[in-house]
Formats: sequence, structure tokens, C-alpha cells
Amino acid sequence: MTTSVLPAPSAALSVSATDDDRLRLIAAAIEELRPMLQNDGGDMELVEVSGDVVRVGLRGACVGCGMAGHTLGAVRRRLVEVLGTHIRVLPAPLP
Repeated sequence: MTTSVLPAPSAALSVSATDDDRLRLIAAAIEELRPMLQNDGGDMELVEVSGDVVRVGLRGACVGCGMAGHTLGAVRRRLVEVLGTHIRVLPAPLP
């Protein structure tokens, strides 16, 4: 899978159909988890997918939270369930 940074709404993302489906599954899983973080004053956003590495930006109360590592672990577990394959989830600063 090539490096895919989520585009601005007007930008185009060029990936194969398989990569596009995978990116959609990853984005949907993250959207599914966001309300739990938002309930605690935090948030996260999908920043980049590159091979088996998914980078998410943490926001709000999640920044500097001692539980951020557990949050990333929960995201990783959910993505493994959805994708059925090994995946790494790393924090990334949002622009």
C-alpha cells in the first residue's frame, strides 16, 4: 500500500480500489470510536495510512493524557478486528 494522507475535501486521493476500500474501513472504525473520546473532552482524527502503519492525531483532553497509549491500543485492536491483519497505530500531530 502506498502512503495515503487524507486529503482536504477538494483534493483527490489516488489509490487502487483495494487500498481505497481498506482506507474506508480504517476511517469508519476510527469514526466509530471517536464519540467515546469526545464524551471525555478528547478527540482523534485519521491523519495517514502507510502500509501497515496508521497515524492518528489526538486532540483536546487526549493530548498529554496518561491513557493515550491505551487509547491507541484500543484503536489498534479495533482495526485488527476490522481488517483481519496486523496493523500499527501511532500518534501524529495534526496540522
